[in-house]
Amino acid sequence: MNLDYIIQRLRGRATCRTGSNVKLMPSARIRNILGKTENISIGAHSIIQGELLLFAHGGKISIGDWSYIGEGSRIWSASEISIGHRVLISHNVNILDNLTHPISARERHEQFRAIALSGHPHDISLNEKSVCLHDDVWVGAGAHILKGVTVGEGAIIGAGSVVTKDVPAWTIVAGNPAKVIRELGPDER
Repeated sequence: MNLDYIIQRLRGRATCRTGSNVKLMPSARIRNILGKTENISIGAHSIIQGELLLFAHGGKISIGDWSYIGEGSRIWSASEISIGHRVLISHNVNILDNLTHPISARERHEQFRAIALSGHPHDISLNEKSVCLHDDVWVGAGAHILKGVTVGEGAIIGAGSVVTKDVPAWTIVAGNPAKVIRELGPDER
């Protein structure tokens, strides 16, 4: 049976598109507040244990084939988050392409009131900037990848790191803010 059909039957409408043999584990949570099924796509053979969320005013999440999203991880999009093939995202990782709340205290309160009273607002600016994780990236437990960041092919993000700037391909970064620790050698690629 097609997984899209199962998701649609369980929730009343489809929340995402999936390739073949995708596993949505019991801890997985797909929150497509935007309501556009085509804006969340999960590639073949990927395993999702964490949360994928689109805001009401926009967002797009695409995950390549043979990728893994660990338990307790949150991928929240109001713009676009692109995750390549064979990407491993450990548990309790946060990837955000937006601020999640306005900077202004007044606007934050208005947003909170709107969420509490009627759901996420459909017209809001959260300073969105796309995030891209290229193929073969590994993100360690508890890392945070913030808006506007591109992580190059084969890069490794150390556990607990806060990534605020682009990460070169085939490097290991760690820390807060994350800094290059070393380049991966030819035998590690």
